[in-house]
Amino acid sequence: IGALGNLTLVLVIIIFIFAVMGMQLFGQKYYDKFGKDIPRWNFFDFFHAFMIVFRVLCGEWIESMWVCLECAGWPCVPFFLLTFVIGNLV
Repeated sequence: IGALGNLTLVLVIIIFIFAVMGMQLFGQKYYDKFGKDIPRWNFFDFFHAFMIVFRVLCGEWIESMWVCLECAGWPCVPFFLLTFVIGNLV
């Protein structure tokens, strides 16, 4: 596969881990806070969680973190910072 394939696989695994962790930590809190009007960027299902982690790795994470702060409080800050730092180190 080569080095690029290995790097891509590691990055997908990291995104998967952080997406599942975000779903477990914050997923239900979005529904509790917003009901059926859940924001576009959320951790309620795997697809949206995967996309929000990918968005964090692209550097567009401030708006998503503020919405998460509104739902779940300060535990969002270390989660987003760890996602940003670890994801960008890979």
